[in-house]
Amino acid sequence: MKRSAIASAAVLILFLAEASFAAAPLTGSYQSTDLGGPVYVGRYTEGWGGGGGGALLAGTTLNAASWDGTALASQWHYWCSTELTNAVLLINTVNSSGNGNRTYMKTFSGGYIWLSGSGPWANGDPDYPGTIMNYAEFETITYQNWVPIAAVTNVQAMAKFDAYPGSCMTFYIGNGTRISTTDLGQPAPPNYPGFLDPSCNPTYSLGACWDFTSVTLTINDCAVGTENTTWGGIKSLYND
Repeated sequence: MKRSAIASAAVLILFLAEASFAAAPLTGSYQSTDLGGPVYVGRYTEGWGGGGGGALLAGTTLNAASWDGTALASQWHYWCSTELTNAVLLINTVNSSGNGNRTYMKTFSGGYIWLSGSGPWANGDPDYPGTIMNYAEFETITYQNWVPIAAVTNVQAMAKFDAYPGSCMTFYIGNGTRISTTDLGQPAPPNYPGFLDPSCNPTYSLGACWDFTSVTLTINDCAVGTENTTWGGIKSLYND
């Protein structure tokens, strides 16, 4: 009986010791490897149902993951945020011949995030899951003879960690480049996240694949507040 009690006490002490070393992810600003930081660059997809309009229509669902050159989502992952309304046209320079650019704001709702517990923010937990609080994407599409031949994007978003509701993360994607889109008959290349439907299942066969670089993840106290995501705050990125 005494030995059993001692063993139980030892297990409890070990459990409490491990718990005492677990804490919210370390605050700080972490940049991607192309900017000289420790965060992996990413790969991103948007999936949508049938009909014209593709990624600009409500129902489009995103899926993004870190890419270390071999594996997806070994360091960070966010997914299952969905456009509830159609994209808003902000700038249109397309002429009567169908040549020029159009910039859209796309607002997504819901979704989840995950950070590995071995990332630069590591602070004792095996991982850091959370939920996306707001997400806005600004996508510029280049048209040639009315064909959307290329697209670039950037993202501003904020998330909160499930186990640490006082800790928030803003994430900014400064450079997203479209790699393929089924709208142009281009299949998804290998090693990209699946095309998700709004129920978070990879059932969609239509979508686009992107590479994400210039990534900045900033973890801070939620009480510090975050800058509102507005077109006025980022429109200089599209000006010559």
